[in-house]
Amino acid sequence: MKVAVIIVNYNDVDDTEKYVNTITKYDVINRIVVVDNQSTTLGTFETLKKLESEKVKVIQSEKNGGYDYGNNFGIRYLQKLNEEYDYYIISNPDISVTEEAIKHCLEVAENDSKIAVIAPRMFNKDNNPIRRSSWKMRTFWLDVVHSTRVLEMIFYKILRNGEYSSKDYEKEILEVEAISGAFFVIKAKILNEIGLFDEDVFLFYEEDILAKMLSERKYKTISLNSEKFIHYESQTIGKTFNYYKKMRQLFISKMYYHKKYNKINFLQIIVFHILNICRKIELLIEIPVRKLLKK
Repeated sequence: MKVAVIIVNYNDVDDTEKYVNTITKYDVINRIVVVDNQSTTLGTFETLKKLESEKVKVIQSEKNGGYDYGNNFGIRYLQKLNEEYDYYIISNPDISVTEEAIKHCLEVAENDSKIAVIAPRMFNKDNNPIRRSSWKMRTFWLDVVHSTRVLEMIFYKILRNGEYSSKDYEKEILEVEAISGAFFVIKAKILNEIGLFDEDVFLFYEEDILAKMLSERKYKTISLNSEKFIHYESQTIGKTFNYYKKMRQLFISKMYYHKKYNKINFLQIIVFHILNICRKIELLIEIPVRKLLKK
């Protein structure tokens, strides 16, 4: 098996350097491609270039087109070099994972031709499992409830029904609908079959879109709960987007996902727009309160 890792970097040099220096030593990995997604921090690309070796390539995307764009840019780079791989690992730089966990993922995937994506369960920096390591694909009604804080509180049980339970995670091999994009292994043949990742979202909903594309073709996504990876969750997104910009981007991606993949109708679109206005009104109270509590 030949394995390539794609790491998209955006203003996160320290994490990227640390991560690459670790996984370069893994024999199971044949190639590492670091894609600098047009970082704005001065000297980022030049610093990352120092990581290059026989195994590691550092390239810069033509634009900051988002996470899926950056991953596709790295994959297409390898295709242009005529380098063929059996598996791609899509990974954030702010994680840690053992070579044994990667090997186990590959072994399980090799034993089932219908497995497209597999990942260890995601843990936080305190070594506690993260609840939304994987989840059920977002439906119209689930995202209606998730649109405002008031609806989340009133219909909390509906939100939890969109997640997997602690009992589910007791299974070593758990078939799930969507899985975190922080780290996962995907079969190259299947990724090529679906036309790579959907670049029409800049940020958010990438995992649900991938889940839809795979489920339509009856492929499986697996959470390998006997293994784990740590997601340290650097604050790159938080530094890049203030809360209003983040909310706006989230809404744009939500509408794209539901229009294209869930085929929502005109009335459903209107409902989302009304709820988006309600959320903006909530923020007029919520943000000042957050700032006050921080003081």
